[in-house]
Amino acid sequence: MIKTLGKYDIIEVLGRGSMGVVYKAIDPRIGKVAAVKTMNQRILKDPALQERFYREGAILGQLQHRNIINVYNVGVDGDICYIAMEYLEGISLEQLLKKEKRISPTRAVDLVRQVCEGVSAAHRQSIIHRDLKPANIYICDDDHVKVLDFGVASFQDSRLTNSGVMLGTINYMAPEQITGVKVDYRSDIFSVGVILYELLSGVNPFLGRNISQTMVRLVNENPLPIPGLPGPLQNVLNQALVKEREKRYRGSKLMGADLEQVLRKVNLPDEPYQLPRENDGHAEMVRKMLEMRIETIRRHIKAEDFDLAEEHIRQLKRVEGESEAVVGLRAELAQALEVQKQKKQFAIQLTLETLNKAGEHMARRHYVLAVELCDKVLKLNPRHQDALAIRANALKKMGQFLEKAKNKEEVCF
Repeated sequence: MIKTLGKYDIIEVLGRGSMGVVYKAIDPRIGKVAAVKTMNQRILKDPALQERFYREGAILGQLQHRNIINVYNVGVDGDICYIAMEYLEGISLEQLLKKEKRISPTRAVDLVRQVCEGVSAAHRQSIIHRDLKPANIYICDDDHVKVLDFGVASFQDSRLTNSGVMLGTINYMAPEQITGVKVDYRSDIFSVGVILYELLSGVNPFLGRNISQTMVRLVNENPLPIPGLPGPLQNVLNQALVKEREKRYRGSKLMGADLEQVLRKVNLPDEPYQLPRENDGHAEMVRKMLEMRIETIRRHIKAEDFDLAEEHIRQLKRVEGESEAVVGLRAELAQALEVQKQKKQFAIQLTLETLNKAGEHMARRHYVLAVELCDKVLKLNPRHQDALAIRANALKKMGQFLEKAKNKEEVCF
């Protein structure tokens, strides 16, 4: 273990991660204890990760708020990059959930209210966190909250992260982060809503059997209602977790203010809320959603939007697996494709026969009949080159014969 980093004497290792090591250290000149975060030497050559590391220090350096971890300084000692920040005693919200599963509603609301305060301070500086989750929220021993890890944060007008690039943790992402839309502060509000729901119910509202199912739920499904939840608290969840970000809170400070009102005016129970098990109501909701998806796919098949139907079947398979519904829909799609293939083959054969007859009429100078047959082909395919050519030639010949008729010459049709 190294002994010093910059002006800090290393005391012990606090943790190791993919980005590097975090040490407990002390500034011997003033006796201040700090947490010193270092970058793994193996990733120093990666410009993107190095930029992320320094960006975290730069962002935190701009943020001074009681609910955001403080940064003391950013530096380099030899070939080691480090960020010295406030040393905290307590546990992360993730560790708290693992330890206690569910916590009292009053405590849950107060913790999330503090998260809103910290996030609001970042938003006022046009900084979006983009990865809010229990692991990045620290609970000090007096239940004081600190928001951590701005490693994937960005400025509101930053061009460092383009739309279409998905950063963050899936379970807590806003729908627009999944679909690749450029994020703004409202994405953080959605993530805070997910955290609040999980603290109140003990369950992440969108967590699926796999990443694909989780993404589908985030984009398309609403969380199950929590039985017994007071109306004002349910309203907070509804406004934070609405899919259309235009309908969410206009700011995290407003969400925090509503939670403050809940603490002041609502008589919350001492015991945690509990979601029902997979009951008939939930099963009925799942069944109806499945029926709606099947109906949508069949509508695409009927309209011969086969590519779209196939994509929807793939999405359904990610959620349902190789279920009876998926197998049946795939069979319906295959049958529709076969019918379309037969229709095309019949149309090709019919077109050839019709154009052959048109050619025969041309040879006999039956130009009107030739034009009529070409028109039938062009109804099936308005750009059919042979039909267009024969028709144009027939009209030309008809014009020539009509011109001769004016000169009282014999015309044969």
